[in-house]
Amino acid sequence: MGVGARLLPRRNLMVLKAEGLVNDGTALVVYGLAVGVTVGEEHLGVLHVSWLFALSYVGGVAAGGLVAWLGVLVRRRVSDPLSANLVFLLIPFGSYLLAESTGSSGVLAAVTAGLVISQTSPTTGSAEARRQIVASWSLGTFLLNGALFVLVGIEAQSAVRGLTGTTLARGLAMVVVVALVLSGTRIAFLFVSAYLIRAVDRRPQQRARRVSGRARIVSGLAGFRGAVSLAAALAVPVTLDSGEPFPDRDLIVFVTFGVIVVTLLHGLVLPGVVRWARLPDPAADGAEERLAHETLLRTALAALPEAAAEVGADGELVDRYRLELEAALADLAASGSPDAFGRDPRDTALHLALLVRKRAALVRLRAEHRIDDTVLVALETRLDIEELRLTHPEAVD
Repeated sequence: MGVGARLLPRRNLMVLKAEGLVNDGTALVVYGLAVGVTVGEEHLGVLHVSWLFALSYVGGVAAGGLVAWLGVLVRRRVSDPLSANLVFLLIPFGSYLLAESTGSSGVLAAVTAGLVISQTSPTTGSAEARRQIVASWSLGTFLLNGALFVLVGIEAQSAVRGLTGTTLARGLAMVVVVALVLSGTRIAFLFVSAYLIRAVDRRPQQRARRVSGRARIVSGLAGFRGAVSLAAALAVPVTLDSGEPFPDRDLIVFVTFGVIVVTLLHGLVLPGVVRWARLPDPAADGAEERLAHETLLRTALAALPEAAAEVGADGELVDRYRLELEAALADLAASGSPDAFGRDPRDTALHLALLVRKRAALVRLRAEHRIDDTVLVALETRLDIEELRLTHPEAVD
């Protein structure tokens, strides 16, 4: 993921992230059914398996949506940043537990809740709460991923010791075969699905979203793998319901670990493949940022009289603001530099009133699909920091 973030255009990266969420959820639903059948908790049957699959999907999405909706209601009524942070952290875990208690997919519930929260966060809660949430969640994700890789390293050693020489050789061969099948299947699916969509959907909007065959090769090699596969391998039960050992558990853990290592090596060849595919330079992904900055500045300029009347600002201050905003627009047009957010005006009330309107304009751009979530998060962060400098200067100094 880190290599892809530096090499791929933002559009390609966003597609890969979205695919990862859906693919992980689907894979874990299938995985749960397979484990249930193996240990004896479930039985094979077209109708039964279809019902369990539908229940996992529909129930997981419903549970995630319900908990996220309740979480948004609570966050709108909580003003304390620490309490808001606690509510935010409880939403994915609450979604997971509710879904699992009903026999649905907890992973899909957590994914659904995350999507809902990502859409509502810009308009929910305070700037201070959002900054705390981002910092704590990033640390928590890093610690969880680190702990997961440590655990699988321990498990891999145990798995290798549990394999005989013949089984170890078979495991190494399976690592190569599974890695090739995974990469080949993913690339083939990207081509087949693209042509099926083209045959069904001929709208101009769909044509505008098409990518080249070389770009699909890059997407096939850059797919995210790792944490979820590791967690699935660790979650394989040690014994069956009968008390007998789970068949080939050590081999499953070893092959999973080996395939992850092999597929991570794609990062070594990815730079060359990206150059071969002639993808746009990620550094050129600045059009949406410039659009967003210009829109925010023009929004503030247009809303200046209304905001000034709302807070009772005097004419001299309004004139100074107008000159600053016009100068920032001129700088943006001349150099493309977004250096328009670091100002510290004397009148806090007027500045905060303009920030409210800027934030609303930013959310509107995302709703109109004129900017993506990456741009929204980047500019929202700057608006939040600017607000904290005015309301809580000790938090950013």
